[in-house]
Amino acid sequence: MPADEKGGQPVDVKVMRLAKALRVRRHDTLPSLQSLDTLERKSAQILNRWPDVTTQPPVGDRERLVQTLAQKLKAGDWSDTPMSFMIKAAWALFDTERRIRSDLKHVRQFYYDEIKATTKGSFLAGLFKIYLGTYEPGAGHTLALSYGLAARADRLGGRALKLIAGIPEVLDGENAALLVGKRMAEMPDPWTGLKAVGMDAPHAPGLMDHAHLAYVRILDASGITSKRDAEMLIGWLKPEGREARQGGAAEALSALIRPWLRRQPPVEHLRYLTDRLVGLYRDPRVDRGGAWAGVDRPTMDTFLRWLTGENIRFFLDVVSEVEDSHMWEPRRKFWLGLHERGRVDAAWVAFDPAGARLAHKRGTGRSGGATLRYGRQTAGGSRSTTSLLILKSGSKIIVEGSHSYKIHIFNEDARGTPKLYQPDYDCESIRLIRGAQSHAHLGHWERWVLENI
Repeated sequence: MPADEKGGQPVDVKVMRLAKALRVRRHDTLPSLQSLDTLERKSAQILNRWPDVTTQPPVGDRERLVQTLAQKLKAGDWSDTPMSFMIKAAWALFDTERRIRSDLKHVRQFYYDEIKATTKGSFLAGLFKIYLGTYEPGAGHTLALSYGLAARADRLGGRALKLIAGIPEVLDGENAALLVGKRMAEMPDPWTGLKAVGMDAPHAPGLMDHAHLAYVRILDASGITSKRDAEMLIGWLKPEGREARQGGAAEALSALIRPWLRRQPPVEHLRYLTDRLVGLYRDPRVDRGGAWAGVDRPTMDTFLRWLTGENIRFFLDVVSEVEDSHMWEPRRKFWLGLHERGRVDAAWVAFDPAGARLAHKRGTGRSGGATLRYGRQTAGGSRSTTSLLILKSGSKIIVEGSHSYKIHIFNEDARGTPKLYQPDYDCESIRLIRGAQSHAHLGHWERWVLENI
């Protein structure tokens, strides 16, 4: 029970009674089931046509809004004060900075008192959105808002009533996020399931940020080892037609990769994860920020190892199709064998124009429609059809190439040594770098590589 509210029934009891009353009301007071179906269908059409979007005030305006409200409260003058101002000021008052400020305690108390006294449904509906959007389990403002709104829930608008009927625990200021997360874990499609019970914006901040983390923790505890479970979580992260979820993405990425820290997933599962996660959150070798910044080192190392193997396979698949040569099968066996023995630390690919076109075509046909990132090989003339595979093995950089291009090995710290993950490479310029060791794919070239790395 929040410190700002005393007495009365516990929130969960009131919410459960309200939900039961709503269900009884729906089935007992409407004239027929056919009428109910028609009403619910039309209601859904209206909700989809006009989504419930609340614009929060810009950060730079928030202190002014709160101070203006405090002045009105002190003067007791509410003339020419529209409801839109009261809701915007409340968004500012309950943001992460101001909801704990002691000098604004009396202003927050004003809103708690007004929830009990008001007859305006629009005010209550606005405060319900703010409750959801600023939810923090067990925080003082969350408990006070949950208690007050639960007592007046029958006066909330249709959307709030639908959500409370569908998820009564949503007004539990202490445990709502955990309880919603548990519900999500029981749904085959959490995004669709939540929308069906009245959660119009399942990726919204506040309550759903915490519910997302609870959901991921539940899945992570049992281990996401099947492709079906991975597809369910990825479907939640990126519903069809929506942007990928950013808040809590690092935790989800870790949960998807962590079961495989000490064993290799099946090839199909590995390929699915690399394709989809790079497609959603970009290649961490090239884009080091964003969601990947929150992934721990062992988990990141595992994913980078997967990308290394996928880059080698991708290169060999593409150039084998572009260049018809009997040499590619022994090369595939050697380079993948080197990777499987842990001798390849990183890999990157630079395709010639024809290879790049085929790579794009192959990439868009892989699971999830994503494609691995790669660079371009830009040399013209007789080398315009050469593609490159750049590998790191310990302190050595290896450059492999198609169309009779020799293998080149460089010391990583030597001047001019090619770097991985660049957008463009010129294979002729690489060939002319001084200090490199080179060898044609003749004789015991595999032994030569092993002796020089």
